Amino acid sequence: MKYNGIIHKKFELLDKYLVRLQNRMKKVDFDEFKGNWELRCACERSLQVMVEIVVDVAERIIALNNAGPTSTSGKAIEKLVELGVIKSAEPYKTMVKFRNIVVHQYEEVEPAILYNITKNKLKDFKLFRDEIDNA
Repeated sequence: MKYNGIIHKKFELLDKYLVRLQNRMKKVDFDEFKGNWELRCACERSLQVMVEIVVDVAERIIALNNAGPTSTSGKAIEKLVELGVIKSAEPYKTMVKFRNIVVHQYEEVEPAILYNITKNKLKDFKLFRDEIDNA
């Protein structure tokens, strides 16, 4: 998809966060992660920003297609499927659910869940970017 400068800037920021988070977490094992409050907080915030970028891009594309607005972030992801911009709402709706936990049930995100996301799910952000690029 040929996207505008705003989407391009959002993807630049997404790439920056993604690379930094991947590099920081590369050699971190779970015990270190669990015991490092600052690292967990940095991961939570980074992931929150990255999901916000996904939602912002979705909403921008919906607006550019005069297809919105939508009532929730999850609905925005579903609308991208309807528009043929992405193939499936998963794993992106899972990202939104995680973001909602961080924002609304912020007392403490389970370290094992956070660790799993940073070790195994960061590729989903690149997948989103690639799907938008190829739409």
